[in-house]
Amino acid sequence: MIQEMPIKGELKAKLVTPQKMFLYWDASDIPKKIIQSFFHLNFDKLVPIVRIYDVTEIIFNGKNAHHFYEVSISYQQGFWFIKGLTANRSYVAELGVYVSETSFFPIFRSTCIHTPSADIPLSNELYQDVLQFKRYEEEPPKWRDYVSTYSYYVEKNRPEENNA
Repeated sequence: MIQEMPIKGELKAKLVTPQKMFLYWDASDIPKKIIQSFFHLNFDKLVPIVRIYDVTEIIFNGKNAHHFYEVSISYQQGFWFIKGLTANRSYVAELGVYVSETSFFPIFRSTCIHTPSADIPLSNELYQDVLQFKRYEEEPPKWRDYVSTYSYYVEKNRPEENNA
């Protein structure tokens, strides 16, 4: 599923659909140990947070986003899906923890990703791909209800194998 694993100290962001991104990171113990040593806090007692910053048409300095929202996640899982992105916007994600009631400490920051415009001209080649993404996001394929990931398939013998 993941084509390239992030190197240590990196948060990767990939656009999955026009409204959804996939975040993944190396859930190593190094950030845990740094936070525990520096802040004298038990990392396992802290709540890992992903912040999604809207950085459309600005040079982001970590504090000047148009707005942001937060999602509690599992650090050890190493990945998370973020839904609800707006068309024609730019986003940066940060993975971090609150070290006090109001002090957010970022661990990793992603590169910027851009969501496509909702009104792409019909002549654009990307238009059909965007429509397909939208259709899938709004209405998943009907076959999903009838196929199990735990299905067991047996390969039948081929006639040439019986003659050997």
